[in-house]
Amino acid sequence: MIKKVKKDVTLREHLGMIQSDGGKARWAKLTPEERSAQTRKMVAARWAKRAEAATPTDSSSKSIKRAGKKTPGKK
Repeated sequence: MIKKVKKDVTLREHLGMIQSDGGKARWAKLTPEERSAQTRKMVAARWAKRAEAATPTDSSSKSIKRAGKKTPGKK
C-alpha cells in the first residue's frame, strides 16, 4: 500500500490551487467558438499593453545618444 505524503501548503498556495482548478473547469465548459473568442480578446489586450508601453507618454522625451562602450586595449 502506497502512503500519500501530505504536503504542507500555505493558505495562499492552497487558494491558488483552488482558483486554478476553477479556471480549468470554466474553460472546459466553453464551446470551441467561445474559447476562440476569449483567446482573441486576451491576445488583443496583451498587444494593447505592449503597444502602450512602447509609445512614449511625454512628447518632450527624445532619444538620448550614449557614448559607445570603450574596450580596453583597442584603439
